[in-house]
Amino acid sequence: MNEVIQTTDDYTLLFLRVVTGIIIFPYGMQKLLGWFDDLGGGVGIRESLKRIKQKNIPVFVGWLIIIGQSFGSIALILGCIGRFAALGNFIIFTGALIVHSPDGWTMNWLGKKKGEGIEYFILLLSLLLIIIIKGSGAFSVDLWLLNSIKAPSL
Repeated sequence: MNEVIQTTDDYTLLFLRVVTGIIIFPYGMQKLLGWFDDLGGGVGIRESLKRIKQKNIPVFVGWLIIIGQSFGSIALILGCIGRFAALGNFIIFTGALIVHSPDGWTMNWLGKKKGEGIEYFILLLSLLLIIIIKGSGAFSVDLWLLNSIKAPSL
């Protein structure tokens, strides 16, 4: 368990994990609770699973995506088992990158393309990879747990 929560009090990691969690949060809440406008994945669980199934992705995997994005984003923001949350979302967004790869590199800024490119996913995957490698950083549940384990008992 120590390897999963191992981290330092690095403020850069704090910044990266919170920003990454905030970026992913709307996608998860949109799929889980129907919050926010449609971000390309459906609004609410039923519609999200319907759209995921239309892409020939098994419903079980759809549930993993919904849970990973919604609870994983919160875990990233809190730094709670950050490596695990980052890994789950890394897998999810690698799948998104594969799905969007036929649409080229750039996002659909001008609305002239059929879909979105992969530049966004490359950036997000880079942030997630740093968290997977380095951990949650300062002000994280992981660091608090790590320090609690290391602290001598009275």
